[in-house]
Amino acid sequence: MKFTTLIMVSFLLVFFILNDVNEVNAKVCIKSKNYDENCGWDGNKTCIRRFKKINKHPTSCECTHENPNVNSKSICKCKFPKSPC
Repeated sequence: MKFTTLIMVSFLLVFFILNDVNEVNAKVCIKSKNYDENCGWDGNKTCIRRFKKINKHPTSCECTHENPNVNSKSICKCKFPKSPC
């Protein structure tokens, strides 16, 4: 009888411990950088290549022109999977 009670109490204890897990949300860092060149035909891939040159590996990027009418500077905003930013 004592053995059965010990097993049941152990089972309940493990059950409560395993159910008390908090969900962890992944943090995403967003960095932006200005470049003197324009975005080109495929600006998102251009931004990813630019960041990889400085040993940073973004998951996705968005390239925008400061002035869309002129071939001028561009702004790359990229998302990185790791912290710290």
